Amino acid sequence: MTGEDVVEFMMAGATCVSVGSANLVDPTASTRIISEVEDFMKKHKIDDVNSIINSVQMN
Repeated sequence: MTGEDVVEFMMAGATCVSVGSANLVDPTASTRIISEVEDFMKKHKIDDVNSIINSVQMN
């Protein structure tokens, strides 16, 4: 539903995140989520979205 959700899934290893259901609730969800992910990347000085994938290591 949010860019934060997408980032969390990616940190856990996802390379693709579906947002189709979010569009049923909010028709602008896809563009909003992209913007939120971009904002997260700017805030944390991340240049490559691929560096988010698998960035959390579980022990």
